[in-house]
Amino acid sequence: MTDPADLTLVDLLPLLEARSLSARELLQSCLDRIERYEERIQAFVVHTPELAQQAAERADADRAAGRPVGPLAGVPVALKDLFLTRGVPTTASSRVLEGYDPGVDSAVWERLRDAGAGLLGKTTLQEFAYGTGSHPTRNPWDLSRTPGGSSGGSGAALAARMVPVATGSDTGGSLRIPAAACGVCSLRAAHGRVSAYGALPLAHSLDTAGPMARRMRDVSLLLGLLAGHDPRDPHSLDEPVPAYPSAGVVAVRIGVPTGLFWDVDASIGQVCRAALARLGAELVEVDPPADTEERLAVPGVYGHTMGPEALEHHAPWLVEREVLYGEPIRERFAQARRTTPQQYAQAQRDRARMRTQWRSLFVEHRLDALAHPTIPQPPAAQPGPGPSIALAKAWSVLGWPALSVPVGLDDRGLPVGLHLSGLPEREAELVGLGIGLDEDVRFWAQAPPL
Repeated sequence: MTDPADLTLVDLLPLLEARSLSARELLQSCLDRIERYEERIQAFVVHTPELAQQAAERADADRAAGRPVGPLAGVPVALKDLFLTRGVPTTASSRVLEGYDPGVDSAVWERLRDAGAGLLGKTTLQEFAYGTGSHPTRNPWDLSRTPGGSSGGSGAALAARMVPVATGSDTGGSLRIPAAACGVCSLRAAHGRVSAYGALPLAHSLDTAGPMARRMRDVSLLLGLLAGHDPRDPHSLDEPVPAYPSAGVVAVRIGVPTGLFWDVDASIGQVCRAALARLGAELVEVDPPADTEERLAVPGVYGHTMGPEALEHHAPWLVEREVLYGEPIRERFAQARRTTPQQYAQAQRDRARMRTQWRSLFVEHRLDALAHPTIPQPPAAQPGPGPSIALAKAWSVLGWPALSVPVGLDDRGLPVGLHLSGLPEREAELVGLGIGLDEDVRFWAQAPPL
C-alpha cells in the first residue's frame, strides 16, 4: 500500500470517507516523516501532535458511527506561524513574540478547524514575513539551499511529505516563491478573497492569506473552504465565492510578457517555456505597459506601499522591543522610514493606474492569463538571501490572483515553478488552468531526494 503521507488531499479524502484509511493512520504516517526529516529540514516552529491526534480520533469515531463529518475531518494541517491560534503560541518566527498566546483564532484556522482538520504544527517564516529566506529551514530538494519564503516552512513541510496541506500568506510573493522553490503549488487569491483576520499583518493593502499543497486540485479544494466574506477583515471581499474547479480548464490565449518577466536563469526559462507548450494554448507575446519596469524597480510602488504600512503595524513593538528584532528586518524598517507620505500617496495613484493599464492589455489581446517563471534564479544557499520577488510582486501590487505550479526540474535538479496570473473576476478559470497543467506534468508524484 502507498504510504499515506505520499498521497495528495484529493486522493486521501475518498479513502478516509470509505474508512479504508483511518485518520489515525494518516497522522501516524505524517509523524513518521517528521521524525525522519524534521531535524534536517527544520520546517516547524512548534509541533502540536496532540491536537492533530484529537481531531483524528474524533473523525474516526464519527465516521464509524455514521455521523456527519466535515470535508477535512481528521486531515492534519500545518499553519504558517503568523496565523493566530488560541492556546498555541504564535511567534511569526520572531523573539518579539516569543511565547505569545493570542487567546483568539485566525479566520483561516477557524475555517480549517470547523472543516474537521487537525493542527499538526506551526511552520517557520522569514521574521514577520518580511523577506524570502525563512532561516533556518532548509529546502528538501537541496538541504544547502533556502526553501524560499516567507512561507518557507510550509513549502518545505509539504515537499518533504510531512503534512498533506498547509497555509501561507503572500504580500509580495510569499506563497508563490516558496512553492516554486520547493516544488509545490500555491495560489495568491484576489486581495480580500480569504479573510486576513487574525493573521499578523505586514502590509494591509497587499497581504493575502491562502492555501499551499503539493497538487493544484488540493489548492482549489482548500480555497473553496477558506474563501468568503468576513466582516472582521476590512479588506474582505463582500461578493459570492467563485466555484473553484476540480478539473483542468483549457486556455485559449496565454500572454507571454516581454522584458523583465523572462529575464531569468537560462535553465529555469527553458523548463517554463517547455511547460507553456504543454498548455496547448495560443501564446501571445505582449509588451507590458511602458512604465512597468520603472514602477517595479526598488523601492518603487511596492516598496513605497509596503514600508509605511509595515511601520504602522509594528510601531508599538518598535517602541518597546526594537532590540529583539533581527538585523535584516531592522534594516528594512530603516529603509521604510525614508519613504515620505507623498511617496506613499503617489504609490497608491500608480497602483490604480497600473490596474487600468494591465486590464486594458488583457482586453486588447483577449488573454486568459499571463505566464512567466515564478522566480528568476534558483534559491540561494542558506542562510543567504531568499529568492527575488522581482517577478511576483507586480500581481501583489495589482491585487490580482496569481498561482505557481511546479513544471519540472532545472539542470541543477531543483524544482521550477511557472507563474500564471489573471483578472480577479476570472480567478476560478485561472485555478482551472493551473490544475490542467499540474495534472499533465504530475510533479506532485515526484519526491525530493531525501
